[in-house]
Amino acid sequence: MRYQLARAQEQGGQLEAALKTLTQLVQLHPGTVHADEAHFRRGELLFAMRDYKGAEAAYASVLAHDTRTPFHDRALYMQGWSLFKQARLEDALQPFLAVLDGKLGGLDARSRDEPDLARITALTRADRELVDDTFRVISISLSQLQAAAAGPLSSADAPNSAEPANRELARLMASPLRQGYHYRVVMQLAELYLRQERIKDAADTLAAFVRQQPLHPQAPLLQARVVAIYANAGFDTLALQAKKDHVQRYGAASEFRRASPAGWAQAQPLVKTHLAELAQHHHALAQRTKAPADVQEAVRWYREVLQSFPGDADALQSRFLLAELLFEDRQFAQANAEFEAVAYRAPGVIQPTAFARAADAGYAALLSLAAQEKAAGDAAARSALQRQAVAGALRFADTFADDPRAAAVLTNAAEQLYTLGDGARASSVAQRALARQPAPAPELRRVAWTVVAHQAFESGAFAPAEAAYGEVLSLTPSDASGRAALVERQAAAIYRQAEAARGAGDARVAVGHFARIASLPALPAQSALRATAQFDTAAMLMGLKDWATAAKALEDFRRQFAGHALQAEVAPKLALAYLELGRNTQAAAEFEKVAASTADPEVARAALWQVAELQQQAAAQAGPKSPLLA
Repeated sequence: MRYQLARAQEQGGQLEAALKTLTQLVQLHPGTVHADEAHFRRGELLFAMRDYKGAEAAYASVLAHDTRTPFHDRALYMQGWSLFKQARLEDALQPFLAVLDGKLGGLDARSRDEPDLARITALTRADRELVDDTFRVISISLSQLQAAAAGPLSSADAPNSAEPANRELARLMASPLRQGYHYRVVMQLAELYLRQERIKDAADTLAAFVRQQPLHPQAPLLQARVVAIYANAGFDTLALQAKKDHVQRYGAASEFRRASPAGWAQAQPLVKTHLAELAQHHHALAQRTKAPADVQEAVRWYREVLQSFPGDADALQSRFLLAELLFEDRQFAQANAEFEAVAYRAPGVIQPTAFARAADAGYAALLSLAAQEKAAGDAAARSALQRQAVAGALRFADTFADDPRAAAVLTNAAEQLYTLGDGARASSVAQRALARQPAPAPELRRVAWTVVAHQAFESGAFAPAEAAYGEVLSLTPSDASGRAALVERQAAAIYRQAEAARGAGDARVAVGHFARIASLPALPAQSALRATAQFDTAAMLMGLKDWATAAKALEDFRRQFAGHALQAEVAPKLALAYLELGRNTQAAAEFEKVAASTADPEVARAALWQVAELQQQAAAQAGPKSPLLA
């Protein structure tokens, strides 16, 4: 009867009357089946009337029964609020935590490690609302306990003002039942501090949990949250240190990875991100300061990234940046190794995926070798580096055949091979460069043709050498300093062809070659080779008994090369040619020159004797003179 009356009074807004009726009910009939509900409703009415001490006692009556009633969880929650309202914060924490013990303490391992309460199917919507609000008031209680102990501090440079609350929280959460949701309380408290703009307190609260339970599955996430808190607040130095702490605690070589494979799988993306950010930060710092210590720190973090995540999709980019850093620091040998690993995807080092800058890496590897060669201290070291550079160049051209730099790379390799004495291979590489489409730039073709020409000449292939020198000359400016030497070289190739024909007994072909030298327009008029070729032309023509053409060649030689050493041989040859042509007077004149120029008395007498004979023959041919003309 009193139970129904109390309900009617409460519904009618007669709260004091309802409270009185319920009090009479539990005093007069303590064993009634409605006792728990009556005590609970008394607590609600007392709380609404701000009699928090009375409400606390009423809720305690509900909780005093051994059997768990439907009002148990709500009574615990409201008992905590009753104590909170009395400013008995430490006492209030016990019933609030008891609520969490009941709702979260019995969850399975998978649910315990799920940060999002909405995804825990074991909790009803009402349970989640109760748990959420319990977390909120626990955070408020701890925050106020901390404030009372140390005063509000929000600066990032302030001492660890959250320490009292952290110690109290660690004490309260010491039981095994509460270890499963300890991290949730920490997260809620940190978020409250953030809303209060107490940045350092929020970070310190999370960091304290990480120090206390470094192997907890959620510890990496909480440490990552420390990083984010500092970064978002603009505390860059603290954020940087927090990142270092994170990767050292939860990196690939950490104890955490060995102890908690599942936790490591969850932590991997954060570790990877922080490692990359640390490497990039120190790389930028090294570029700015050029300090060796900053360079080494950046190298350290890049190597940590690559060792921790060798098969990651971003590994190629990280390795490329590491190579660039090493190159900038003049660590050319190491830079070359890293660039090649990026360009050619060394087995076991990086994953075989396409990388947009692979060709750039391959080319940079060649630049690294060139820099090493330039700095090499002795010829043997330079030669070894040149051979390594040639191998790298050919590898580049094979791998990146469509790269526009391949033509220059091949041309440079051909030059290096020629310098190293491997002419045949040098010529082959040069011809490979020349065969590219579209055709290489004129300067590259000039260099390649030069290699082809030199090798052909040196190997005795004089006709191809002549043609190749012609290509070189067509690509060489008329005022270029080395042009004259190239012309001489081409003339020499023709001369060697003439010599070969003469040696083979093919005099006419030899004469044709010698004549081509004499007619080369680019060959200087006073070129020694031109003079020799013209003299040899005359000699070959005499051998062919082409006396008229031979005489003409000798006459031109005398006129064009007045001071040449072979001038001494012109007179006797001309004398013979004139004799064969029946031009005795001219022949006699040549014999007189022979007699006048020789130092050999016998030669001189023979020449003069020949002159006398020619004169007698001329007189006899003329007949006796008329006495009238005497």
